[in-house]
Amino acid sequence: MAAAPLDGVLNQAQRESLEIVDFIFHIIVPDADEGGEVVFLDEVQLEAKQKAFFLDRLREIAEGTQYVFKQDAVNLKEKCEQLTGEPGRFVELSRHITTDFSGRHKGHMSAGVFIVSVVKYLHSAHNWQQLVFLVKMDKQPTFTYSYEEKNGRRIAVVSEVPNSLNENKGAVQKSALIDASGQFAWDVLAFDRVRKPGLSDYFRGFLGVTERQQESVLTRAAHAEVRKWAKKLPADKLPPGEDLNTFLGRSLNYLNDHDTFDTDDYLNAVVRDEDADRKAELIQSLRDALAEAGVAGQQFRPQPGSLRDSDRRQVYKTLEGVTISFEGTQEAVGMNIEQLDAGRVRITIETNRLDPKG
Repeated sequence: MAAAPLDGVLNQAQRESLEIVDFIFHIIVPDADEGGEVVFLDEVQLEAKQKAFFLDRLREIAEGTQYVFKQDAVNLKEKCEQLTGEPGRFVELSRHITTDFSGRHKGHMSAGVFIVSVVKYLHSAHNWQQLVFLVKMDKQPTFTYSYEEKNGRRIAVVSEVPNSLNENKGAVQKSALIDASGQFAWDVLAFDRVRKPGLSDYFRGFLGVTERQQESVLTRAAHAEVRKWAKKLPADKLPPGEDLNTFLGRSLNYLNDHDTFDTDDYLNAVVRDEDADRKAELIQSLRDALAEAGVAGQQFRPQPGSLRDSDRRQVYKTLEGVTISFEGTQEAVGMNIEQLDAGRVRITIETNRLDPKG
């Protein structure tokens, strides 16, 4: 029986194993009225440094927002299946894909290149799988300089390199990683710098995709995963003063206060520890849990209102039967927990008013 598709994205070992199989780009020349014209190339030769740069960009989007192909959108899906299944047609198919991308943009398009690449990764022992990597990279002016001695003065001469690609991730405007093999529950991981966390209409139309999960589903999944992860942490791995509720409180605050979910920001908000090594270990552990749940790397607008009341509340219960229930962090509600001798605990709450509840 075939294994069920994986909800998560590429794990760390799979990302590290990525290798370029085929690579080419075609040059997009801006047209004042209709997107861009394309200058097709027959081959691109990459030095080791350039290969490392593109693989680094690939690893970055290997945790991108998850999309699935629409049922009536077959063009790109078929082309990607052909790219991995018919390597002899790589250049031909790359031209078709680039033409489609360029033709969908209405109005002025930035000069640059459109990259088409087939990459492979080690899915499991002795099992290499392939993915398709698409990138729109803008041309960015680069300046070179030299100087000469004249009459005891050093005079610099600055020249512009017109056809330059900046080896900076900021030059990557749009990218997509496509699984045509069905190994994952998603079909496409996509990123659009101009419209993040969403996609521009023409890029979405070019990909032929829709979000795999709604923002409310991802919000609930992120918060639930923190709960599951924190419950499993051994006591000797917890930072001083930390417990399940402190992690959950900061998770809720982040989801309430941020317009866009960013994995790195979320991890740094949830995990608090003055011990740098232990903090790094906890962050990696939570990142792995979020990745397995298909949340890590996704960009979405948190919907904290989609959380159930029971998920929003942190609860403590004393041995004497006193229950303390609140939302958010202890600091926000004026609460302090102090550890005393012999396992005893002192809880203090400072409030502007105390009302009896019948």
